[in-house]
Amino acid sequence: MNTTIESDQTNSLQKEIRQLREMVEVLRAELENARLERNRAVQQAIADAGIENQQLKLTINALRDELEVMRFDESEHINQAVAASADEIAQLKATINALRNEMEVQRLDINARAGQELAAANDQIHQLRATVTALREQLEQHNAG
Repeated sequence: MNTTIESDQTNSLQKEIRQLREMVEVLRAELENARLERNRAVQQAIADAGIENQQLKLTINALRDELEVMRFDESEHINQAVAASADEIAQLKATINALRNEMEVQRLDINARAGQELAAANDQIHQLRATVTALREQLEQHNAG
């Protein structure tokens, strides 16, 4: 009976050992599956981060290009405004010079006319004096005679 009990205990222990080994195998498989799943999740996270990184780089490049275009447009507008201002300044200077020239011509014309009128007035004064002198002489001769 002792042998039967020992045999039953041995069978029971062997059965328990087998179950424990099976459990160890199941746990190893689950651990391997968990490790594979974790590795897959890490690889997926790395791939997602790479894609996001690439998208961010594309966005940065697009924004840089847009900023460069805006800077160029702004520079072009400034250059156009400066050119327009320079043209306007040149036109105003030309107008000023034309008006100065016209004023100078008018001043010279006025001076010439004033000189002519002064000469004519002096000539008339001279003629009137000569007339006054002649009339005085006639009056004196008439009174003397």
